[in-house]
Amino acid sequence: MQRTYDYKLLIIYGPTATGKTALAIDLAKKYDGELISADSRQVYRGLDIGSGKVSFSSKVEKHRGYWIVNGVKIHGFDLVNPGEQFSVADFLKLTHTTMIQIIGVNKLPIVVGGTGFYIKALIDGISSIGIPQDPALRRQLEGLSVDQLYQKLLEIDPSRAKSMNESDRANPRRLIRAIEIATYNKKPETRNQKLTTELPNYQTTNCLLLGLTAPNSYLYSRCDKWLEERLNHEMIDEVKNLLNQNIDPKWFDNLGLEYRWLSRYLLGKISREEAIDRLKGDIHSFIRRQKTWFRQFKSLNLSDISKPDWRQELEKKLKL
Repeated sequence: MQRTYDYKLLIIYGPTATGKTALAIDLAKKYDGELISADSRQVYRGLDIGSGKVSFSSKVEKHRGYWIVNGVKIHGFDLVNPGEQFSVADFLKLTHTTMIQIIGVNKLPIVVGGTGFYIKALIDGISSIGIPQDPALRRQLEGLSVDQLYQKLLEIDPSRAKSMNESDRANPRRLIRAIEIATYNKKPETRNQKLTTELPNYQTTNCLLLGLTAPNSYLYSRCDKWLEERLNHEMIDEVKNLLNQNIDPKWFDNLGLEYRWLSRYLLGKISREEAIDRLKGDIHSFIRRQKTWFRQFKSLNLSDISKPDWRQELEKKLKL
């Protein structure tokens, strides 16, 4: 039987600890959908516990290219190996291809995740798609400190530098990519070129964007409990196993959050207590940054998960 929807794409975005994936799985079961993860860390193999791919009570079947979680197919997990890079361009290509497949079998694609940049790029597109990497430039930049990289970007593209959030300013990989893009755009042969891409944006598509939120104190309490549960489920052993693969410790620092602080603890740079304390603080800051992305999205339907009837109110917005 053919199914028809009022829209072609459902997107669920929200900060850490809002239960996005659990909600998406429930909706996929109810409305015959498949999920696509929009999380920049869940693409890595072996980063299951720290990135919070699924709850510990979930029934999981791992397949090549997708997982089946509680009977629902989730795309976007385990795409690349630890230490490798995965860009927003890679995410858009994956999502576009996967959406075609999901719609082709007459199901509803549900994009779910907490990486606001991915969601923004999916909805509005991104101008850096198609700008190639510059290996020579990257080799020149790799030895610079974060402060030096930021100053270089400030010289080349002041507006881009000043628009970066605190996390991006501290991330050498993102700073190098920003310098790479700014340098490319300043070349005489490319300055006036308009980049084209086969990837569509979904600004004018029938797309429903749902946002989950709650007061900060409520989310902090939830994430602290979730952190404790993950620590009790061998999250430290997960990071230890990754370190044993001889991955550059800088890669863990760039990932941030659990992988930054637990790797520093395991490498003997800080104590376990300090690692967990710093991790809690960083997760709280991350939640605040994730919430700032709400302002980037037009037609966002927000639901406060601290309210008892939020699920009923949210489903009224679906109109499926």
